[in-house]
Amino acid sequence: MKYIDRLLNHITMYRLVLYYLAALLGGDFGLALLGKSSHDAAALAFSIVVITAVCWLLNRLLGLAFRVPVNAESIYITAFILALIMPPVLPADVKGVAGLAVASAAAMASKFILAIYRKHVFNPVALGVVASYLLLDQSATWWVGGSVYLLPIVVVGGLLILRKLQRFEMFGVYLLSNLAVTLLSTTPDMYGDALSQTFLSSPLLFAGFAMLTEPMTAPAAHWPSLGFGALVGALSSPSTHMGEFYFTPELALLVGNVFAWAVNPKYRFKLVLERIEKTAAGCYDYVFTPNRPVAFVPGQYLDWTIHSRRADDRGNRRTFTIASAPSENHVRLGVKFYPNPSAYKQTLLNMKPGDVVYGAQLAGDFTLPKAPEEKLAFIAGGIGVTPFRSMIQHMMDVGDFRIATLFYGNNKANEIAYVDVFNRAEQELGLRTVYAVADAPAAQTNFHAGFIDADLIKREMPDYAERTYYVSGPRSMVVKFEKVLAELGIAKSKIKTDFFPGFA
Repeated sequence: MKYIDRLLNHITMYRLVLYYLAALLGGDFGLALLGKSSHDAAALAFSIVVITAVCWLLNRLLGLAFRVPVNAESIYITAFILALIMPPVLPADVKGVAGLAVASAAAMASKFILAIYRKHVFNPVALGVVASYLLLDQSATWWVGGSVYLLPIVVVGGLLILRKLQRFEMFGVYLLSNLAVTLLSTTPDMYGDALSQTFLSSPLLFAGFAMLTEPMTAPAAHWPSLGFGALVGALSSPSTHMGEFYFTPELALLVGNVFAWAVNPKYRFKLVLERIEKTAAGCYDYVFTPNRPVAFVPGQYLDWTIHSRRADDRGNRRTFTIASAPSENHVRLGVKFYPNPSAYKQTLLNMKPGDVVYGAQLAGDFTLPKAPEEKLAFIAGGIGVTPFRSMIQHMMDVGDFRIATLFYGNNKANEIAYVDVFNRAEQELGLRTVYAVADAPAAQTNFHAGFIDADLIKREMPDYAERTYYVSGPRSMVVKFEKVLAELGIAKSKIKTDFFPGFA
């Protein structure tokens, strides 16, 4: 799993999904050439061209009209999903071509027009498919779900997406609720056929992997995401109906999207750069003024979208924790730059005061416990310290004197960020900070030569068994500390984790 996580850490979620869809289309094209597909290669190729052209053109025009940056990958993701579920057609099928064009146009337009507070509500593909049916009576066939030959790609690629997004629980609830509804309406002697149909000849798996997980229209918080998965899964069952009206996967998703919108934060924020502050070697804070108050809890994150003229394969959208505290009148983004940075970070490096980024999908449950008497231990690696900067600044702002110790690890002493905040917190709150530095540290009592380990935790925090632990940093570090803390006898329920993918 370490190799897989390392691979996933160097690719954005959007690019991973794009590769997944391209592999499915490429696989089916090869099958069509061999006569193993339900349609021919020419029809598939023509349909891909039509759908992609309409999506690209409309996205370009609407992006200019609404003056917002667009995610280049999202154009092709939408187009490729439509190509995988709409019936492929040839040029002579005028109605079929019109159906593809309407589905594509409606899907792209929904991102801009059917948006509330600049945040789109419905899964674009699901809405496009429904529009094509209502206007031209052209239905989705979900042919990708009926191909046994493509099933290995569907499953393996889908599991990688779940691993990347950490959405296994939501997908599991979706799957279980669908099976529960299906089996409850089936006699026991038909269970075998029902299960075979569900996993081998239905859109259940593909819809769950590629569409249920779409982050802009699914709840980000834990419990709402489970409710979303259960609702969409139950409605997606072929046994679910209201009188003579039967739900389809796309209708189930649209109903789920309404639920998600009701429980999700509603706003998309426009953030204007005010200034840039250097916080450590290679680390900078970008301080933004938002167009409206950002009502967040310390430790939560935003999806940050920037306009990059030369986006690379890692895209122009990232998820970063908010480094500022809610009481501060600006939004602070803490970033570490490495050699050979991505196009996204190159754009950040070239930003000047007055430049704009957009924030959305405010979420995250890596937040302080409500009980003030709960003793805390913060463990941070590198730029993973940003949520703790937010929490600790907030604690100072509101006079929260809870007992807390911060273990902060870096490779070099000059990479330590936010020292001023932690020093003030030591004076005002009694916060204890222990710095672990791999190279020779400065001659200070709270510096430890080496890495954070079990011995350091026990030595510097004798009441370690009484603490609730918050761990933030690269995924490999977080996984390591889950094991270290388990060996120290810390219950899993007393450990909260937050990791970042480490894009350069």
